[in-house]
Amino acid sequence: MPRLAALLASLMLLTTLVAACSSEDDGGNGDDIDPSPTATNAAATTPANDADPSPTENEGPYSSLEIVEVATEGERVSISGKTDLPDDASVNVTFDVWGRSEDDLYIGVDGDATVSGGTFGIALDIPQRDEFVDGPYEVSLLFTPRGQLDRVVQLVGADGENLTGEFVRESIVGFNLLELVERIDELGVSVEPPSYTFEQPSDFPPGSAERTLAEYVLAWKNQDWSGMADLAQKTWLSDESDPTASLEAAYGFKTLLGFEVTSLDAASDVTGEVTFVVQYEAITNEIATVQITAKVIKESAPFTTSAQGEWGVNPISALAETDVD
Repeated sequence: MPRLAALLASLMLLTTLVAACSSEDDGGNGDDIDPSPTATNAAATTPANDADPSPTENEGPYSSLEIVEVATEGERVSISGKTDLPDDASVNVTFDVWGRSEDDLYIGVDGDATVSGGTFGIALDIPQRDEFVDGPYEVSLLFTPRGQLDRVVQLVGADGENLTGEFVRESIVGFNLLELVERIDELGVSVEPPSYTFEQPSDFPPGSAERTLAEYVLAWKNQDWSGMADLAQKTWLSDESDPTASLEAAYGFKTLLGFEVTSLDAASDVTGEVTFVVQYEAITNEIATVQITAKVIKESAPFTTSAQGEWGVNPISALAETDVD
């Protein structure tokens, strides 16, 4: 007998005994007893075997992952699936561009969907970037025993011992997981990548502080760290044991997209401050728009300003950012 049905039957029998004892204590006249005991009597006389058994949760093994539907609406993609994993299991769902290698920058979007009654679903924002304009696309499902609720881990096994079938993979650290990857060829995706203004050094007068700053920023965009170092302030360079490595550490994780000078404050013919706005991507699919004011100083040697010297950007000042709404 299922555990829940047996429990219900025991409760019904206990209710009947309590009712009978109460009748005897009151002399059998029923004055202080519910005058309509029909429900209690019916429950007491119903055989336990006739009780509808509650469905029991699948106790494994678990092997099924299936993508049921991939659909788009506006700038969102909805992905639904089926599985035999237990309720409350968390399945990671990823939407990406098909054919990208593991060495490429990850540009996809993902999220965790919770299993309920053998189904799950999630809606994700489609990245508004050039790579997503045309397909094909990739949808992947991943279930791992790590990070799951305790009740789920008890069913699937701490190391996925209760996972089986064609979708089982072994992680690099030895536990089992379920993984499904599918190519999606036909999908109407709405993608309109934003455009950014990027001013070029040639937009500024030769020999000007703004032009040196623009060359410095262009080297950043091209990830030319030695080129940035060549345009840095001589005094800063004299204090750095490895200026190229320092600049790469400061800017290497920022993919520059836009650049526009907004003002120049020339304190003298050898010092100035150039204020500019840039857009960059440091976190995948999140674009930061910030304002920076960089000091640009004309020097002939470290700690020696000179009108006959060369403009150089002070990298420390160029790292201070203010968010632009």
